[in-house]
Amino acid sequence: MKHVTALILLGCIVFYGEANALTGRDIAVKMDEVDTSADGQREATMVIERGSQKLVRKLRMQNKKFGVDERTLITFVEPADVRDTKYLSWVYDNPEQDDDLWVYFPTENLVRRISGGGKKGSFMRSDFANEDIEQRAVDDDTHTLVEETTEGDRAVYVIESVPIPIKATDSNYAKRKLWVDKEYWLPVRIEYYDRRDRLLKTMVQGGIENIDGIWTATKLIMETPRRNSKTLMQYFNVAYSLGQPDDAFEQGALKR
Repeated sequence: MKHVTALILLGCIVFYGEANALTGRDIAVKMDEVDTSADGQREATMVIERGSQKLVRKLRMQNKKFGVDERTLITFVEPADVRDTKYLSWVYDNPEQDDDLWVYFPTENLVRRISGGGKKGSFMRSDFANEDIEQRAVDDDTHTLVEETTEGDRAVYVIESVPIPIKATDSNYAKRKLWVDKEYWLPVRIEYYDRRDRLLKTMVQGGIENIDGIWTATKLIMETPRRNSKTLMQYFNVAYSLGQPDDAFEQGALKR
C-alpha cells in the first residue's frame, strides 16, 4: 500500500510540474510584459557596415501605449540628407487588423503609407527590414518551446515563432528562432529564416540594463552574412513614462 501511495504521489508531482510548465506562448507573453511603462523615448546611433562601406545615422525613437495597442515614432536627426525623415507605426493587438506604417520624406514633403510587401523592404538601407522596426503583437505568431539551454553564461528558453497565415504574406520570414533570457525575459539572440528554412540573418542583443525598473537591451547587432553586411543599433538616454501627448503619434505630427 505504501508503494502504491508513493507512486500516486510521484504521479501527482510529475503532473503538477507538467501542468505548470511554460508554453511558447507563455514565454512570448512574458517578453511582451517586460516593458511596463506607459510610454518611452530613446536616442540611437545606427552604424551600417556593408563590405568596405560604412553609414552612420542618428535618430530618436518614441513610443506610447494606447490601451492594448502601441504606436512608435522614429525621427532621423543626422546626417543632413536624412534629417527629419520619420517613420510612424501603429501596432494593433488584434491579429486580424493590419498594422499601419507611414514614412515622411521631408525633401518631398510627402507622407507615404507602407503596406503589404513594402514592409519587407530595408529600413533606411540597414540590415533591419521595415517590419523589424514594428512591435509584434503576441498573437501575430504561434510560439513553440523548443528547448531550455544556455547562451553564453545565461540560462535561456529557445522558442520558434511562426507568423499566423494572415500575417505570413507580408513577412520576409517563415519563422524566427529566439533565445530568451530566463531572468530578463528579453531575447539575447534571434535567427530569421526564409520559406526554404534557410537562415537569412541573425540579431544579437546585449548591454542589458535596468532602467527605471525595466530591463532594457541597449545594443543590437543585426547581421546578414550573404550580403557581408551588419548593422549596429546603440541606444542611449533611454527614459520611460514621460507622459508624452497622444497627438505626437498622429499622422499629422509627421509634417511638424
